[in-house]
Amino acid sequence: MISLGAAVVRAALRAYTYPYRKRFASLSRSVALKNRPYLPPKGFAFTRERHGGVPVEKVTPPNAKAGAVLQFHGGGHTAPMNDMYRKAAQRLAANCGCTVYSIDYRTGASLVYPAVHDECYRGYAALCETVLTDGNFVAVGDSFGANLLLSSCLRAREDGLPLPSGLVCICSFLDMAASGDSYRENAYKDPLYAMPKRFALEKYEKNIRRISPYCGDTPFKNPFLSPVYADFQKFPKTLIQAGSLETSLSDSRMLYDGFLQAGVFAELHVFPGLWHDFMYMFPALKESKSAWQEVFRFITANLRSGCKPDEQNREV
Repeated sequence: MISLGAAVVRAALRAYTYPYRKRFASLSRSVALKNRPYLPPKGFAFTRERHGGVPVEKVTPPNAKAGAVLQFHGGGHTAPMNDMYRKAAQRLAANCGCTVYSIDYRTGASLVYPAVHDECYRGYAALCETVLTDGNFVAVGDSFGANLLLSSCLRAREDGLPLPSGLVCICSFLDMAASGDSYRENAYKDPLYAMPKRFALEKYEKNIRRISPYCGDTPFKNPFLSPVYADFQKFPKTLIQAGSLETSLSDSRMLYDGFLQAGVFAELHVFPGLWHDFMYMFPALKESKSAWQEVFRFITANLRSGCKPDEQNREV
């Protein structure tokens, strides 16, 4: 059973997104999130920097400890850095007690692979050569941001750059081929992307398995575009979270299986009755607070020397 608050929000989301869902419209392209001037809390430092020519936002809490968090925000390559992700960075900084760097990559509906991936990797590489030289940082990505995170780490491994000491992948969008079973399982359940029940799955399944125009002419299963098809050997410990109602839930399951095959520690936690990016969109929900606390524990455990999580792959 989900909390009453989550049930109410889920019902409201289904009603709000219905005009988009009946047209199979992309929410990241259709709904503009608020992007007001950011004012950090008292005692926090906030600066905008450039690393490798890539804009990076830096937020530091009072009495910051060693280590850092590197955030790759989501938004399907069309939504820019905004209030929701700045609040997430602030939340990470406050609860993990360390500086958070957020790559503010260029976005736009006309961009085609590898435009966004290349920019994120330039930012990642430059940060590793300056402020993240010792690898004492955890990288966090949600939705398409998890794709950018993993792709950057794959390239860093090839180039001999430091990998993070841990990864957090939240509601990941990683399989650009949209091949997973969850698209059928949640075709009518996902409050953000499900199609109305009057639509026959046999006729409209292709619409549910939306292929992003960002792919361009690149094969959908190219591991740098769709990291679920990559070899994750030598990757750091990873926490994977997802909502059980996501049409793209299979992406998280495939990622977890990929880590198992590579012999790398990973933990998959699927939250029953929840949807894509629930913890970012509605952080005050009981389930969201639980998810965030799990993230904070994982990050601090992988930044503090001598404090390690239970190294046994788990699916919850």
